[in-house]
Amino acid sequence: MSRLSLRVLLQGAGESQLRDCTFRWCGAASHDGKTAVGIVTQAMENEQRVQERLAALPRKLQDLLEVFFGDGSSVHSVTALFEVCGKHFKSRFDLEAALASLHREAFVWHVRDKRWASFDSPCWAVPSELVECVRQSRQRRQRQLQDALTLQGFLEARFFRERMENGAASSNGKTADGKAVDSKAADHARKIYKLYTLDSAMAQRLSKLPKSVGALVDAALHKHGGLVPWDELLHEIELPDTPDMAFVGKCLEEAMLGSVGTLDLVRIGIQSAERAVVLFHEVALHAIKKRGEEHRPTVSEEISCGGDLATNVGRFLRELQQSKVLFTSDGELFKASAKRIAGMLLPVPGGFVPPDAALELVYRFCLQRRLIDRRGERSLRPTPAGSEFDRSPLAAQVKMLLLQFVEDRTLPGEAYHHTRMRRVLLRLLRRAEPMLWQDVAVLPFLARNAYLAQIEAAPTEEFFAARFQGGGYTPSESLQQMCWNLLVWIKKRLFPLGLVDIGLHQGRVTALRLSRLGAELLDAEPASKVGGTRCSVIVQPDFEVLVFPGDDVHDVVHLFDRFCNRIKSDHVHQFRIDQASVRVGLADGLTGAQIVQELSERARVPIPQNVLYSLEEWCNPASS
Repeated sequence: MSRLSLRVLLQGAGESQLRDCTFRWCGAASHDGKTAVGIVTQAMENEQRVQERLAALPRKLQDLLEVFFGDGSSVHSVTALFEVCGKHFKSRFDLEAALASLHREAFVWHVRDKRWASFDSPCWAVPSELVECVRQSRQRRQRQLQDALTLQGFLEARFFRERMENGAASSNGKTADGKAVDSKAADHARKIYKLYTLDSAMAQRLSKLPKSVGALVDAALHKHGGLVPWDELLHEIELPDTPDMAFVGKCLEEAMLGSVGTLDLVRIGIQSAERAVVLFHEVALHAIKKRGEEHRPTVSEEISCGGDLATNVGRFLRELQQSKVLFTSDGELFKASAKRIAGMLLPVPGGFVPPDAALELVYRFCLQRRLIDRRGERSLRPTPAGSEFDRSPLAAQVKMLLLQFVEDRTLPGEAYHHTRMRRVLLRLLRRAEPMLWQDVAVLPFLARNAYLAQIEAAPTEEFFAARFQGGGYTPSESLQQMCWNLLVWIKKRLFPLGLVDIGLHQGRVTALRLSRLGAELLDAEPASKVGGTRCSVIVQPDFEVLVFPGDDVHDVVHLFDRFCNRIKSDHVHQFRIDQASVRVGLADGLTGAQIVQELSERARVPIPQNVLYSLEEWCNPASS
């Protein structure tokens, strides 16, 4: 690794060049040569000044400087630079012009040292002081969020990181000793962290907080998930003696439960929280889960969707196959067609997705997954992929819909964060107990906290830096809004998919639970392996079919929707068979033998003869 200090790079530089360098970094040039070098060196070691100057550069020059700030050498020839980042420049002359601009801004200098001197490819270097300042700043910023939000980061930053870094850096000619010190400090940090994260230890520390501080902590945990601005928290809770913010922070830090301070989140596209109360992620996870186990939410009404959304996709595809559906020049369905098709779809209970929104959801999914194609005369038809989707198992259909909904950008919230938070939430949901109610805010709180605790700061900052540089962008989503927007996604996407059930009390959503279909899908286990009973049916002489609940009820209902008309969905699903519905099932790829076999194998009592006779007649091509 090659680095050259500013003093070395300025050796032999003229007075005017030194004066320009001092002016760029310090805003004044009234110093002699030796003093000027020292002052500029201090400016290059000032993190705030460096960040201000870097931010003022055009993006093209910032990208070029990244080569010098990398892990390798901070000295590069023009030829080597062109090989690395030549795609960003029109020619080598364009690259040399960019280097000249950086030189005028006092970021890079020609290297006169004979070791790098070259006639055909001159070398450029960034001062080692500037490189080290940028690297250390980025290391701190990379760990800043984890240090503030997690107990592990807090312990390392406060007690162990300096020891580990010093142990790794200092050798005194004995490398082995240096490594031993580093290893010992790291091992000590792991043991202390394990001790502090024991459930009994966290519960004991929470119980020993002063009464007023404990009330604030309880409100912060269970109303905000452990992250809340101080002023907002005081506005929500009334205490006879409001504790001082500094006192609360001291209590939390001494108990290793959290801290109070500013969360600088603007750089990652989230509104900053001034004077925020922060309960460490490990503590919040423990407290929220424990409270959820001890205080189950009150549920007076349960609503579920099963596989109805996948059924609606199938109905939409079959309608396009059977009739001519037109679309406008903007790609939207004609209002008359949209109203007719929306009336054919199964409604989403609870009113979270109105009929027109449900149709729009299905239509966009089919377009983006290439299940339908826009053909001549502005009409729509299913593609081969659409026909294959309609005949695939329910689990495969729901998985495809879920993949689409994870990337959904039509709902509120910053898409960059929410697509990642949704994956975290699904991992948490997978570990939940099926059919067990939990408070509606638990999953969003835990998913947001886990996401922020593991977020990669560098690529996230780089993503939002482009927006800030374009101007006009200000983060609009707060920490609390991230949770509410995630809850909107649960209600409008996961619930219609049937992965979760919703519990209501006095007309309000109070609880969520992982459904049987969700447990089967996320665990990748078929219903027959989960245990319990299979669905059973009763076929009545008037062609009504009753489907009684079982572990595979969602697959059965989804299959019967292909050759029956659903009348009602409740604890017992009601269908009716007629000639038209059977013909739809035959056109969809089913056979008469499959329909009769599915009904016979699940029938509690023998199928009436008139129904069997009619099915045989309807399935006979000669009767068409």
